[in-house]
Amino acid sequence: MELGINLWPQNTTWPSMRERAVLADRLGFDSLWVWDHFYSIAGDNHRPNFEGWQIQAAYAAITQHVKIGCLVSSITHRHPAVLANMATTLDNISSGRAILGIGAGWNALEHNAYGIDLGTPRERSDRFAEGAKVIRQLVDGKRVTFSGKYYELVNAEVLVRPVQQRLPILIGGGGEQRTLRTAARYADLWHAFESPEVMARKIAILRKHCEDVGRDPREIEPIGGSWVVVRDDPAKAKEQLARVAEQHGMSAPPSAIIGGPDEVAEKITAHWRAGVKGFIVRFAEPFDDESIERLAKEVRPRLKELVSETPEPVSR
Repeated sequence: MELGINLWPQNTTWPSMRERAVLADRLGFDSLWVWDHFYSIAGDNHRPNFEGWQIQAAYAAITQHVKIGCLVSSITHRHPAVLANMATTLDNISSGRAILGIGAGWNALEHNAYGIDLGTPRERSDRFAEGAKVIRQLVDGKRVTFSGKYYELVNAEVLVRPVQQRLPILIGGGGEQRTLRTAARYADLWHAFESPEVMARKIAILRKHCEDVGRDPREIEPIGGSWVVVRDDPAKAKEQLARVAEQHGMSAPPSAIIGGPDEVAEKITAHWRAGVKGFIVRFAEPFDDESIERLAKEVRPRLKELVSETPEPVSR
């Protein structure tokens, strides 16, 4: 089971993010993530928030091993052909470590502030389905002529080819009728921050969509995640969550996984039993270096043991 880290880019500094990115790479985490927003999305929305694609390029330049991605890029922020070009360029900068994370968009505040049309839920889903189709074709090296409701392309190509034979696309979001169907058509990974029970249900729905569109569901890796604080004393874990909440002007995450290494490993294994293949841990300022270190050195070995002892769900 792969482990990744999502560093929140709000209310922080680049030197602080850089330090944790290098640490994650050194400790052997599988992936490193940021988000694609222009305003802070938790707590006080009017605090600084770094732009996600600049952060991804910087990650690529300062790391050597981790895969790099965004949770996720709203299709509304950039034309799909532009986004496809950005992704193949990132794959070259990172020597084949890029994952293109995309979603339909949801944040009304930043869309309204910047004059970007967000649209109704139906319009978002329709636009996203068009955009994901175009991106999949372009990053796969096809010349695309497309006429849709939202996008028009004429003999369009992405001329910078990715290093990876197939640049992986991650689709984020839990919409069961539309988002998961779009994921079934175009994604290599699907991601949501949900409980094991919810993930199991949505994975079953994703599998049904795959059957409907004629795709092997094993081609798509479900990815989960949560806040995690590794402490032997639960009171110390709650203190760390309280520091994060105070820093960002928000409530402490109620569904955070807390505990010692064995307890944390067992709780993450519950996601594996639900059909999840990878797990992304959220971190925000003040970044929790102790948990980052202990996840790699103490939780991961135990997690590997538990996963090896746990057969994959038959439904997968």
